[in-house]
Amino acid sequence: MEKKIPILYDRKEDCCGCEACRNVCPQRAITMVEDEDGFFYPHIDESLCIMCQKCKKVCSFQNKEKEKNNPINVYAAVSKNKEQLQHSASGGIFAAIAEDCIKRGGTVFGAVFNDDFSVVHEGIDSLQSLVKLQNSKYVQSRIDGIFSRVATILKKGEMVVFSGTPCQIAGLKSYLGKEYQNLFTVDIICHGVPSIKIFKTYMYYLESKYKGKIKSFTFRDKQIGWGENGRAIFEKYNGRLKNKILWQSSSSYMYYFLKGLISRKSCYHCKYAGLNRPGDITIGDYWGIEKQHPEYLLSASGWDEKKGISVVIVNTERGGKYIENLKNIEIKNSTFEKAAYGNDQLQHPCSNGKRDEAFLLLKEKGWSGLESNFKKVAGIKKYSSIIKYLIPSKIKIWIKRTCM
Repeated sequence: MEKKIPILYDRKEDCCGCEACRNVCPQRAITMVEDEDGFFYPHIDESLCIMCQKCKKVCSFQNKEKEKNNPINVYAAVSKNKEQLQHSASGGIFAAIAEDCIKRGGTVFGAVFNDDFSVVHEGIDSLQSLVKLQNSKYVQSRIDGIFSRVATILKKGEMVVFSGTPCQIAGLKSYLGKEYQNLFTVDIICHGVPSIKIFKTYMYYLESKYKGKIKSFTFRDKQIGWGENGRAIFEKYNGRLKNKILWQSSSSYMYYFLKGLISRKSCYHCKYAGLNRPGDITIGDYWGIEKQHPEYLLSASGWDEKKGISVVIVNTERGGKYIENLKNIEIKNSTFEKAAYGNDQLQHPCSNGKRDEAFLLLKEKGWSGLESNFKKVAGIKKYSSIIKYLIPSKIKIWIKRTCM
């Protein structure tokens, strides 16, 4: 009988790279192979495949309809822990959830930077390691064998918090195949995922530009306020360190990322970018809160928006109970419509726009080609982040609340 090897995807648009198929294969016949743009796709070793079809059945991205969750509640939220808040990209809610899980003897999974600045999912069970999971990583994380590790911990009856992109959450749930009361899932408001190859190409460009080796990199640096300004520390060739702010408006990487020009092909067809979410809760930045909820900021006891504020969308009863029982966060009521005002990915997937042109330019001229193109497009606007930083806070807040 002729072997009928499973066809995992017909087009790259049909594979989100969650690695559920690789994790579920009983023969370890599936490996993730990097394409020319740095995105990983599953490949089957036909000599090992037993045609069990588990890899096809586990694919949530292709097989399952949109999640049927409708938001139960929506909150604006901040952590009461000032240190957590400072090391988090927005309001520190994920860190607060993670701390609670670890104190219960559980394990928290999320994206971390490796020593070489590749991004992978990792599980931590100590508060000392929590900082590794905090802050945003605008790169697709590799799952590798994490799903099986999650399953092992859950079967022991221990608590697990798993954070990731919506497609990673859906992939995990499909891999597990059943509900676990000791699993709490957190999906992020995702703008699409670039590959690690693209990110490292950008880093090599920065190292060449500033003549040093990057020792530390942060996409979102709270030292210069809540926003999308980053920071890199370079070790110069003479051994001295150079601290460089990467202003959002002058960062070519942030430009191409936020415009959706360097994302995985499946991101432009994402079925999770909307109302129905796979996680117990959805978290992200509450962009536009000064317009949607000025009452939460104006009072003497109001929140300081410079420190960051999160949006929390409760998708399941489990998610609601967990959030409402957390002692180390402060929550205030909102609505999905208000939260979606400043978060387009709660309304629709990113647009591919001129993606093909961006990748062609990258292949022909490297990141310097994308940088030159960015400078032409941005013009004087590339200085806007610096100008905003220099404007006094009171004037800045007044502008936001009256002009948006």
